[in-house]
Amino acid sequence: MSAHLPEHADLAGTRDVPASEARNRLAELIDAVASGDFVYLTRRGKRVAALMPADIAEHYEQIEDDYWARRAAEAHERLRRNPSAAVPWDQVIAELERG
Repeated sequence: MSAHLPEHADLAGTRDVPASEARNRLAELIDAVASGDFVYLTRRGKRVAALMPADIAEHYEQIEDDYWARRAAEAHERLRRNPSAAVPWDQVIAELERG
């Protein structure tokens, strides 16, 4: 898997738009995002969400999927080498619930 971003990622413009305003400008914002821009939606001046081109979001998802697949394969290999290292699921849940 290549770590390169989609072609237009380095050319993207960004803009901050209040979420309340974005509702009325959705078609315009979708057009901007489709042409490579990033739109950050804000509440009280703080960025709370982002709109980005679909190919960049898909690229991010692929990176995340690859990461978790690698982590699962590493865990599987550790357990294959040392089966006694397995932790029962009930114990994991109990530890999580204790905080």
